[in-house]
Amino acid sequence: MDPSIPAIGFLGGLLIGLTGMGGGAVVTPLLIYVSGVRPVTAVGTDLVFAALTKMAGAWQHGRQGTVHVPTTAYLAGGSLPAALVGVVLLELVRRLGWADADDVVEHVLGYTLVIVGFTILLLAFGRRERASPLWQVDAGVRGVLTVLVGAVVGLLVGFTSVGSGSLLVPFLIAVWPLSVATVVGTDILHGALLTGIAGAAHLGAGNVDLVLVPQLLLGSVPGIIIGSRLALWVPQRVLRSILSVVLIAVGTRMA
Repeated sequence: MDPSIPAIGFLGGLLIGLTGMGGGAVVTPLLIYVSGVRPVTAVGTDLVFAALTKMAGAWQHGRQGTVHVPTTAYLAGGSLPAALVGVVLLELVRRLGWADADDVVEHVLGYTLVIVGFTILLLAFGRRERASPLWQVDAGVRGVLTVLVGAVVGLLVGFTSVGSGSLLVPFLIAVWPLSVATVVGTDILHGALLTGIAGAAHLGAGNVDLVLVPQLLLGSVPGIIIGSRLALWVPQRVLRSILSVVLIAVGTRMA
């Protein structure tokens, strides 16, 4: 077993435990650059790994009552079909030979990481009082906007595996009147559904290395536990600022 794989899983789990985001944004690039996994395979493998990881988190948040089902439904209404479109587009690129699929994934992933990095940076320095949204939006407009944002994120996740948490958490905080704990729980439940659908599509397309998935989980489980405990002591603003800078730097290199 390549020891770098559990180490990557540990780092991804640690980041999720510490910040609630950034796991996929780190795992996929590391699989490509550290372990030498092809970009298309790295995307599919990370999605299956993320789905299994987030299912456990969704179950725990459901028990705690920190999940807002209507918000999850709005997000899923846009993201799930869009994620399948993302996988289909990637397969068309790969099978029809329009371009080198691995190169395309690497470049799109790079741009996505830059966007995610800046989004996390904005979140790190934004403030919000309890369950009050940053922007006051009419309920009907908020629902439509949530479906549209879900669709954009779903398309990116299907194509790059990145963005299910890093992009949606700031959006939910901005427009939904939910507590931070409920935002996190809602995002994790939606993330489990989204990565599950996209991961299954990539599995069907042959883009998943099933040998790597349990090795990643071997590292991510203790990583999440340790990260969750450290989160009580380490300032979130500092962590998210560091994470955003790293993602912007890596994304710039990949793009």
